[in-house]
Amino acid sequence: MRFPKLLASAAALSALAAPLTLSPKASAASLELKAVIFEEVKPLYSKTDSGYEGFGVDVLEQIRMQSGRRRVSYRVASSVKDGINAVITGKADIACGVAFTWGRSTQLSYSLPFGVGGTRLLTSSDTTIDGTPDSLKGQTVGVVRDTASAQVLKSVVPGATLKAFDTPAEALTAFNSGEVPMLGGGTLWLAANSSPETTALLPFRPYGRSGIGCIVGQNNGKLLSQANIAIGQMMQAYMDGDAGTREMVDRWIGPGSSVGLTRAGITSLYGLILSITAEISTVVVPGS
Repeated sequence: MRFPKLLASAAALSALAAPLTLSPKASAASLELKAVIFEEVKPLYSKTDSGYEGFGVDVLEQIRMQSGRRRVSYRVASSVKDGINAVITGKADIACGVAFTWGRSTQLSYSLPFGVGGTRLLTSSDTTIDGTPDSLKGQTVGVVRDTASAQVLKSVVPGATLKAFDTPAEALTAFNSGEVPMLGGGTLWLAANSSPETTALLPFRPYGRSGIGCIVGQNNGKLLSQANIAIGQMMQAYMDGDAGTREMVDRWIGPGSSVGLTRAGITSLYGLILSITAEISTVVVPGS
């Protein structure tokens, strides 16, 4: 897979450099980007025979190169609270694919979002429920404990009973086995685990939306800046039509993926994010 042109060039130059000699201030740990993740949270993370893959993995790779680290190590969180605390306490440097909440922002620093999520429901395709609060009265909805979506659903559908699971994998297993008739969560995650033949996503418009980005400790401004540069360059490269970047992003959320966003939609989102947070380089056509 190819990466954005600017980052790929930097990586190529690094590969030609002489082997790195560690100074007293540079330890092996400082060359490792410690990331906390959840297993099986498509399209962000999925376990393979050789490690992990997913949109979150590719974003972390961009940040790794921008920060000059040699490798990314993964710490699998046992719960949302465990994963967030790992970043707060410094056991992990970063977590990517985290929905923004005001409460979390008081303890952590958020990068630029590289996606936008919305809280919705995954249910069977033959459901009679339309997603309105009234239609959910008395219904049981599976959620992942301490997530932004769980907070949203608790607020907007008070008539439903929320059954909390510690991890996304546990919640998804409960839904697939019929333990819970519907699953509440972020649109990207639900869409990546849906099937047009057997499941439906409700409602058409999400109950709530939030940016999806990376989190770092509040005392780690350097890594935050490096993450912002990496994510910003990735979005700029996608907008510019860089083939490698579009292949990378589209594989997980674009046309042909289980999420199925259009290139025009992704380009519009990235343009909006950059237009209010960063400089955008555009090609000016004379007379336009």
